[in-house]
Amino acid sequence: MTEKAIGSFEQRHGVILPVSYRDFLSTVSGGGAGPDYGLPGLAEEVADEEALHDVRAECLQLGFLATPFPHTADRPGPGRGGDADYSVAGTLVLGEIGCGTFSRLVITGTNAGQVWLDDRLWGGLTPGPDFRDWYAVWLGSQEEPEAFQAL
Repeated sequence: MTEKAIGSFEQRHGVILPVSYRDFLSTVSGGGAGPDYGLPGLAEEVADEEALHDVRAECLQLGFLATPFPHTADRPGPGRGGDADYSVAGTLVLGEIGCGTFSRLVITGTNAGQVWLDDRLWGGLTPGPDFRDWYAVWLGSQEEPEAFQAL
């Protein structure tokens, strides 16, 4: 993505994207290949029939990303003795893992730059690594295409 497009997104939402994610957008990709079902583009609208649609639309509402993410530690969900009523303001959904579980990038607050697992139906909200490390782990897990193995 161009610096102008990234800056426009930041200005519209009143945020500064975490450095590792910003670097990814400007030097690697604005979306596409990534963990689980891939990464939607920064301001990409998701089709209505996709599970990611409503969650992504919420993240892109004005003020949502600029609200500081309130959590600093694990927040157990119903399957771990907690509840599903927790705030995810200040996060951008990076993608769907499946079965109502999502990867969220913390944009604002003390954990900005981390990717958290959001599983409201079972596990709750779990902190994870910095975006760069999260993506690198996925990238390292991919098998080399057969066409390149012969070279």
